[in-house]
Amino acid sequence: MKIVAVWGDITQVDVDAVVCAEAGPREIGRRNDELVRQAGQEVESEAQARGPIHVGEAMLTTGGRLRCKYVIHAPMVETSEALDPEGVKKSTLAALRCAAGGRLRSLAIPALASGEGVTQALISALKDFDEEGGVEEVFIVGRERRDRKRHQEGDWKQQLAPNDSTSVSSLPPTS
Repeated sequence: MKIVAVWGDITQVDVDAVVCAEAGPREIGRRNDELVRQAGQEVESEAQARGPIHVGEAMLTTGGRLRCKYVIHAPMVETSEALDPEGVKKSTLAALRCAAGGRLRSLAIPALASGEGVTQALISALKDFDEEGGVEEVFIVGRERRDRKRHQEGDWKQQLAPNDSTSVSSLPPTS
């Protein structure tokens, strides 16, 4: 699996699906998420009709007005509490498995900005999934200032420590 770290707008990355890391089961498809807002009413309605889902679960919906074909909804916390590393790992794995089950080749996941434990959970999920296989390319997309710094310093490359089947590269910012 190829892993690419990029800084910019997740909706502008050329992938089959983007992960929408919502705040909890009651938030699935709600308009308070910028990604769902950009995707449009169709995605919001589809997610709400098929939800709720919980931490460690994922749901595939159409991409609506986004450039990608699909959105994978994967709540990272049960309520609007702080991110828990274990929940992040479970939901990231669920999103990756959902993509593989849908035979998607590429996926963009937001770089979650909530401390080192959350980052390590995301990386751990990527490493665990790489052993399962099924998705060819994963983009980790940062948007915050600290994500740009991490991108420039090659932090994702250092932390992922690629094995034989994983390659890590960086792209310039998308916006």
